[in-house]
Amino acid sequence: MRGEWLVTFAAVVEARSFTGAAKRLHRTQSAISMQIQQLEAAAGVPLLIRERAGVTPTEAGERLLPHARRTTEALLDAAAIFNSAEPASGPLRIGIPEEYSGSELPQLLSHFQRSQPNIELLVQSASSDRLTTAIEDDALDLALLVADDNEQRHGEVLLYDPTWWVVADNIVLPTSGPLPLVLFDQACWWRQWALNQVNETGREWRIAYTSDSIAGVAAAIQAGLGIGVLGKSTIPKGTRSVTKELGLPNLPGSQLILQRKNPNAPGAQDMAALMKRHFST
Repeated sequence: MRGEWLVTFAAVVEARSFTGAAKRLHRTQSAISMQIQQLEAAAGVPLLIRERAGVTPTEAGERLLPHARRTTEALLDAAAIFNSAEPASGPLRIGIPEEYSGSELPQLLSHFQRSQPNIELLVQSASSDRLTTAIEDDALDLALLVADDNEQRHGEVLLYDPTWWVVADNIVLPTSGPLPLVLFDQACWWRQWALNQVNETGREWRIAYTSDSIAGVAAAIQAGLGIGVLGKSTIPKGTRSVTKELGLPNLPGSQLILQRKNPNAPGAQDMAALMKRHFST
């Protein structure tokens, strides 16, 4: 199997779409489709499931994915050898929104650390409000921040992330009676949005689970405790969108923003470029 096929396969899985992979790899969508076809022909089995909600790997694809990611990382590491004659050194302080701490972003940071071992990565994972405060207090050199459609944050928009109503795949929601809701705690703006939208439908509801973290909400939805709202890019496996199924109004989306405080910090420009390539739409 050719290395470029594996790189393309990993990009499609991580972007959950051919279009997203094409943008990430700076290729046309037809080129991405052709390489996946060639990879599946070489493998002799389907590797991807194409659904309305996004592209996911088959069982064979899941077995191949770790190898594809290692191939991608090896190629990036090899390219990094020629990027700089004098490697930077020192601490680089990065902020990551909690909702992205469980995605493929940690792998991106791992690649950066291996390619620039003299840079000490200091990563803070927290809410965007806390990260904004840290940026303002000069406690971070750069950060990714999440802002809703009506919120203004300074920085460079890398990604627009629609918000979906999601539920566990194996759960059949009641057609009558109170709708079980999995919500964030009082401090999160998604909570009131969700309640307002359900109220617009006139449907009765009850709060089945509350958490102050993305991980807690996602785990409760996966466990089948009820319906909740998550950004499309952070929806876990084993869940599906039910926005149209239940006739619920669309929720406002959010933007992923790159904000730089100290662009001259060791490795800051390289890290920003890496994040832009990874997330840029």
